[in-house]
Amino acid sequence: MKPAILPVNEKERLEELYRYDILDTAYEETFNQIVQLASAVCDSPISLITLLDKDRQWFKAKKGMDGDGTSRDISFCSHAILDDELMEIQDAFNDERFFDNPLVTGNPNIRFYAGMPITTKKGLPLGVLCVIDNKPKNLSPEQKFVLKVLAGQAMQLIELHKKHVEINTLVETHKKILSIVSHDVRNPLGAIKSILELRNDDIISKEEADEMLVVASQQIDNTLDMISNLVDWGRMQIQARALTKKDTNFEEVVQRCFNVVGAAASLKNNKLVLIDEAKTVYTDPNALEFILRNLITNANKYTEDGSITVTSKKEDEHVVITVADSGIGMTEEKLNSIFGNSKNFSEPGTKNEPGSGLGLILIKEFLDKIHATISLTSEPGKGTEVTIVL
Repeated sequence: MKPAILPVNEKERLEELYRYDILDTAYEETFNQIVQLASAVCDSPISLITLLDKDRQWFKAKKGMDGDGTSRDISFCSHAILDDELMEIQDAFNDERFFDNPLVTGNPNIRFYAGMPITTKKGLPLGVLCVIDNKPKNLSPEQKFVLKVLAGQAMQLIELHKKHVEINTLVETHKKILSIVSHDVRNPLGAIKSILELRNDDIISKEEADEMLVVASQQIDNTLDMISNLVDWGRMQIQARALTKKDTNFEEVVQRCFNVVGAAASLKNNKLVLIDEAKTVYTDPNALEFILRNLITNANKYTEDGSITVTSKKEDEHVVITVADSGIGMTEEKLNSIFGNSKNFSEPGTKNEPGSGLGLILIKEFLDKIHATISLTSEPGKGTEVTIVL
């Protein structure tokens, strides 16, 4: 068996595949109809729409095949994407690439295979529409033509899927921004208006008004941070196609975050520390910066006369990032509700800085987009550690 070589544009191909956000989505009837028609026209019991991920092929639609996919190294489709034209294997036993392939020597006992790449407008193959049989044969010119047309239709459906996701994202983003703005922006502005009215009517003294305005000012600062987060989050949600994984200098990203938080950390006598073992991480740099900036800002809010340490290290295929502080920590109950409704996390900081918890909720959404996980450990009086696995 000879595993396929990687396409010369493999990195760009994978980035394009991930932009469509279609891997591991539910089966859809429109895709299933394509494989059913392909099987009928090509008189083949098995037909698949496969998408080629880094180490696997995943079936978006299937007829006559069990499972959700196979490893990429035994995949016929990994060979098919190396060319723009249809790949036809009339008898796999007579092909040195496949004669001892486990898909040939065992279930589903492939003898015949024909696959047409499913290619984007940029010329990048996302996967293959293929038909399979357990006996040798060849396709007629008419059958080959139909298979090419159906592969084009599969690409059109993938484009429609992407547009559908984008539209839903726009609607949900609009709803969320309106909900947050209507509540969290209105409240501090309304408080300042009330203080000024009370002072103008001589209901409170100048000293009382000044004290109230200090508190209101802290709320305004928090609101400005929140609006900044919303702007970044909304922009990246709407321009989801801009989320692109690439080799990213971790130290440069963290230093930009430290520059933003530095003044606030200095005022609270907090030391910012970076321990960078990974050096380079493969992810979207803008999303990573958004995540780290919020985590470091949040750690500073709940830490005083202490330290905030950001670390990175490589573990097998993953990069593990931690943001640890020596701050006030939190109870197990608060820890369990951390990613719930934004109102579940509104504890004031060590300087009574108000917090809505919104940043952590937005962080979770970005982590989902770049396929990363997050976990937290904390203990009252002993700080908090946030761990991200890319």
